[in-house]
Parts: sequence; structure tokens; C-alpha cells
Amino acid sequence: MQFLLAALVIAPVVVLVAGAVRGRVRVQPCCTDPALDGRMAAAFADDDAEVASPCGRG
Repeated sequence: MQFLLAALVIAPVVVLVAGAVRGRVRVQPCCTDPALDGRMAAAFADDDAEVASPCGRG
């Protein structure tokens, strides 16, 4: 039973690491700054004001 639980916990981590190494999965923190995200560039194109980072780092 312990091995089954360990496998259920470890398997997703192994799959994510393998995908990241192969380049199929993009691993990034969940609290990225939207102003620096390329997909959100149009929303921040005309905004010159400094925006605080959701992570508290800026």
C-alpha cells in the first residue's frame, strides 16, 4: 500500500520533469508578472505606469 501511494505521488513529478527536459512541457511559476508575459503584451503596450508584481518582487 505504501508503494502504491508513493508511486501516485512520484509519478506526476517524474512526468513533469521528463516533459520539461524534452521541451514538451513549459514549467514556470504560477505568479508571473503579466506585464512581462508575451501573450499579454498588447494589454500593457500603452501603460507606462509601474505595475506591482503579484509575487511582491517588483
